[in-house]
Amino acid sequence: MAIRQSRYSPGLVTLHWLIFLLFVVALAAIEIRSFVPKGDPLRSTLALVHMTAGQLVLLLAVVRVYLRFTQPVPAALPGPTWQKLASGVLHLVLYAVMFALPLAGIIFVQAGGREISFFGLTLPHLIAANPDLRSPVKEVHEFIGNAVYYLVGVHILAALWHQFVVKDGVLSRMRLR
Repeated sequence: MAIRQSRYSPGLVTLHWLIFLLFVVALAAIEIRSFVPKGDPLRSTLALVHMTAGQLVLLLAVVRVYLRFTQPVPAALPGPTWQKLASGVLHLVLYAVMFALPLAGIIFVQAGGREISFFGLTLPHLIAANPDLRSPVKEVHEFIGNAVYYLVGVHILAALWHQFVVKDGVLSRMRLR
């Protein structure tokens, strides 16, 4: 049985905030790109920033899941059963998003027959070019991307509620040292 502590490990805390920042970068890049005229080289740069940030989210999510199951974590906060269940479901959905959103983006690009590079390395193809799959996968990718705003918003509001209304010190568990 893992030893319980009052805070998450420095590695998990760092990954939490780094993945959050990468989501901000990816979402900001793709939102800004929508205002840049077609043909402007900035559009390609923003798309590259978006895709690189997404790929880093995927890579770091793998590390985060590994650390989550190999390092001690704080005990669940006391509270009503519905609240613990809602927290568990939200965290599970956020973890799923860390994998599903970048993978859908990769599949979307590869379905269009394009290569994906990651810091100069060409990623292996998850699927062969399939123009019929491209549109539905893009819709899934965009749906999950839009859902991130709401999921992260609820996550932040719940943390602030716990910190300032319930006053259980929840934010200290995920604070950078």
